[in-house]
Amino acid sequence: MNRRIVRAFLGTIVVAMLFLTSAFLIISNLQKIDMVEKQLADKNAFLITYLETGEDEVSVLKSVDEKTRMTLIAADGTVLYDSSGKTDFENHFNRKEIQDALKTGTGSDIRMSSSLGTQMIYFATRLPDGRFLRSAMASDSLNLGSMFSTYMGVAFLLVMFLSYLFAQRISGYLLEPIMEMTFATERIANGEYTRRVTVRKEADLAKLGSNFNHMAERLENTFLDNQEKQNRLEAILKSMNSGVFAYDNNDQIIIFNPFCKELFGIYGDVIGKNIYDIKELRELLFSMESQEGAMELRIDKPMVRDIRVKSAEIFGERVQRVGTVVVLEDITDLKKLEKMRSQFVANVSHELKTPLTSIKGFSETLKFVQDEKTRNKFLDIINEESERLTRLINDILTLSSIEQAKAAKPEFIDPVAETEKIYHLLTPRAEAKRIRLTMQGQEGLKAYCDRDNFKQLVLNLVDNAIKYTREEGSVNISLSQVKESLKIVVEDTGIGIPDKHLSRIFERFYRVDKARDRAMGGTGLGLAIVKHIVLGFGGTIDVESEVGKGTRFIIFMPIQQDEDVQSKSEDLDNWF
Repeated sequence: MNRRIVRAFLGTIVVAMLFLTSAFLIISNLQKIDMVEKQLADKNAFLITYLETGEDEVSVLKSVDEKTRMTLIAADGTVLYDSSGKTDFENHFNRKEIQDALKTGTGSDIRMSSSLGTQMIYFATRLPDGRFLRSAMASDSLNLGSMFSTYMGVAFLLVMFLSYLFAQRISGYLLEPIMEMTFATERIANGEYTRRVTVRKEADLAKLGSNFNHMAERLENTFLDNQEKQNRLEAILKSMNSGVFAYDNNDQIIIFNPFCKELFGIYGDVIGKNIYDIKELRELLFSMESQEGAMELRIDKPMVRDIRVKSAEIFGERVQRVGTVVVLEDITDLKKLEKMRSQFVANVSHELKTPLTSIKGFSETLKFVQDEKTRNKFLDIINEESERLTRLINDILTLSSIEQAKAAKPEFIDPVAETEKIYHLLTPRAEAKRIRLTMQGQEGLKAYCDRDNFKQLVLNLVDNAIKYTREEGSVNISLSQVKESLKIVVEDTGIGIPDKHLSRIFERFYRVDKARDRAMGGTGLGLAIVKHIVLGFGGTIDVESEVGKGTRFIIFMPIQQDEDVQSKSEDLDNWF
């Protein structure tokens, strides 16, 4: 602070001196220019009187002292004579002093002489016969001299020295109480609440000292209580799994807990800022203004989340409103679980209802059936529906196990050998429908995945292909390596899938033709299981199909998976 005061004081003195010196030099220079121009004008007038008497012009002009350059110029601008001794001149008609003299009789200018290479002061007078008499003097004659610079330098140093001493004295007097208060505040900040300052005799400083001591006393009495309350409040807010923020009547933020910052992706300290300056909260605040009571809304950044908002007014002394507190409860997982539960219950209830209804209906009917042939037929239907119900429950359990990544044991396997097992297992089914089942596999293939899930994947695809292929059709399985991925293709010549259904066939319980699928024993979960397995392997699955010609499933899965590849399958329900 002391240095700043001294620098400011000295800077002010320097600027003032420079300004005064510059003004003095400018004024002196202008006065000397006026004086020189007047001398040149008088000299021109004096010489013209001699020229009008008929005296020899050259002799008259040569009689002028050497410091003054005399030039006689013709009416068209041609130089007739110049006392510098030079004879080769350019036309001077367009020179400023000549143009001014042509208009008003006299003219002057200050410029660099092209012939002499020095700055000159020119003054021209128009003669009665139209010619021009011009006199000039070098501008260096205007210098104030070396002594002036010496005097100015000495004066400048003397003034700076005296100003420095004066500035030090003033800054010390002004800063002494401030330094004492600075020291006292540092001690108070370190916990020395009994520290006080000396009250000065001067009225202004005495008032400042008294106010400071009074403030320190109040701070001492209230600090501990406030600190204890603040610690309790911060502990509560940090431990909450809900966002909490509060702002006063001036819309200034007074509370903003860490969970709230995380919820909206806000960084840095926001305490004291205007609540409407936080762009992430504007939409929330506008929604609160338009609705009363608790409400639910969805935020998109930094993550898509559903939140429940509750607000309440804060009242201070005398039951006056001092602000508003807002509590934000993250209900994203709750909403998601509720949606999943609702969908799952609805789908499972629907799928279980059909076989159970059939079993119940035919079992009740059997009580009144006497014919053995009819009774056996009903028993066969009950058995088929029981098997279908078993398959449905098994698929639900399989899908649940895959979604939760239970019992997954990734290892290096031979995908061709594992696929051959499925090939031999399903060959009798294919032959029963007179379907040609073929397989091609590239030698030396390896894959890092769970063996059981891989077999489940191939089994579901090939079983579906056989199921929806007409007699005399064909189903082909091929495995090959494409760059760093294992490519699996299951292609059939079956009934095909319409284009409008292709985007939804991997949804749970979705069927292209419900009546036909149930008749074929489908549960609606096979392709959902397939996609969960593929995504769990970190791969992709595509389908190409044409009605009446067949369907082609294409799978790409990495040969070497990352250790955390299972994380890629989190939240797979968003896909289905």
